[in-house]
Amino acid sequence: MCAAAIVASGCFRGSLPPREFYRLSIPDSLASAGRPTGAPPLTGSVAIARYDTPGIYGTGSLVYRVGTSAYGAYPSREWAIPLGEMLGSITEGIVRQRSLTSGRVVYPPSAVTQEQYEWRATVREFDEVDAPGSVTTSVSLVAQLVRVADDSVVWSGAAQEMEPITQTRSIDAVVAGLSAATARAIARLTDEAGSALRRLAAAGAQQR
Repeated sequence: MCAAAIVASGCFRGSLPPREFYRLSIPDSLASAGRPTGAPPLTGSVAIARYDTPGIYGTGSLVYRVGTSAYGAYPSREWAIPLGEMLGSITEGIVRQRSLTSGRVVYPPSAVTQEQYEWRATVREFDEVDAPGSVTTSVSLVAQLVRVADDSVVWSGAAQEMEPITQTRSIDAVVAGLSAATARAIARLTDEAGSALRRLAAAGAQQR
């Protein structure tokens, strides 16, 4: 990989290399690891909205970071599907696997039917992180679960996951690292939402 070299002097001179396209790929075993037990805390349907991808994350290119503040985007390495759409689709599968609700989970939200809840999230980091002697991937997401009827937030949370690239330092390894970090981050958010909603339900039951 040559992200640091791009910042320093530019990896590509003359004609650019052919465009390469990548997709996140998350094994079911990773997304469902440590799945909570017990009844789902929700019974209503949940729509997963496309994730917001502000700034450089919405360009379609894979993003790298050198140190803490030097960002760049690969000129020829791109997501095959917009990042916000991939994350929405991945979240649909993980929310189903981790039993946040006994109702249906849909992505994208339907223009015809209105679900009872909506999962809304934003990308804060989705980076290949280059440091002297090491490469890591970093995924940081913030999410809300909103009751659609009154547009009220019933839960909100944030998660960051990092994955070191310890074997072959290639762009394929980086995409695999981003995939693993993504699965863990979304699973964490889903489980935290479930735990918070269970606590609220238990507290309400005690007050009755």
